Amino acid sequence: MKKLRSLKLAFLLVFLSSTIASAQEPYADFSYFPKIEFNDKIVGSQTEDNGTTFEKIVIDGFDSKIPFYFISPKNRIEDKFVILLHGMSESKNLWVNPRINSKNKKFVKLKDSLLTLGYSLIIPDAKYHGERSYEANFASPVTFIPSKDYQKLFNLYTTTVKDIRILMDYIQYRLKTSSITFNVVGYSMGGMMTLFLNSVDDRLKHVVVCAAPLDGKKGAKLSGMSEEDSKKVVLSPMDFATFQKAPVTLLMGTKDWWYTKEEAQDFFDNISVKDKSLKFYESGHFLPDEFILDVIEALNKP
Repeated sequence: MKKLRSLKLAFLLVFLSSTIASAQEPYADFSYFPKIEFNDKIVGSQTEDNGTTFEKIVIDGFDSKIPFYFISPKNRIEDKFVILLHGMSESKNLWVNPRINSKNKKFVKLKDSLLTLGYSLIIPDAKYHGERSYEANFASPVTFIPSKDYQKLFNLYTTTVKDIRILMDYIQYRLKTSSITFNVVGYSMGGMMTLFLNSVDDRLKHVVVCAAPLDGKKGAKLSGMSEEDSKKVVLSPMDFATFQKAPVTLLMGTKDWWYTKEEAQDFFDNISVKDKSLKFYESGHFLPDEFILDVIEALNKP
């Protein structure tokens, strides 16, 4: 019962995209100054038997260090990059280390499939997650709701989006070209961040959003927040549909308890870009393995 409660809290938290922000300035919370120095350090590197290079890199982010994996296949294709964003209470290892008797194997399978197709992968930890848990004194992000630590909720989303923008700066710096574009695949909370990112950055080629909670205000009420506090939650994906820039693919479950099919359809209808697609699965929050092929199909569009 305790484990189930923690899981519910984790999913509730993904709704709370930010607090104490201004609805009149939707872009300000994701703005940043591009870096020219990254203090980058490769803290781990290995080349696998198939020629895939696996690096763990740490660079200076918006307000702290960003640890991430940079994985390049032997058959790396120029300008084919995918940023993979994990969900609440997960980490970058979601995409790398399959867990026994868990659903994580499908994420590793997606990672392996992308490498086979020649994509280089950028896989960071979100703020307060994985190796960045020290930033919250090692407290789980699911504790931010009961402790009413709304500043950390705000930082979780806005700072992570800024950090991803800095990661793109770094890859362009490392490869000595500013013409690189990036694909992004985000699951759950990572899908929310993908939509925020796609509203403010012009360097994205395709974005694929998987099972992302869409209505932050609804989530605030479900979490048991007071009416006064819930009004502070003003940034949610629903507010950013008309600001999307790159082509968007939504992969959603019809039985996901964090949104209805009608809400997902309404969000899709309001997306401003013409190049968009929506697919529903007869599933809950955990999409079937079929989503892997649909992600790849979306990324391979011209």
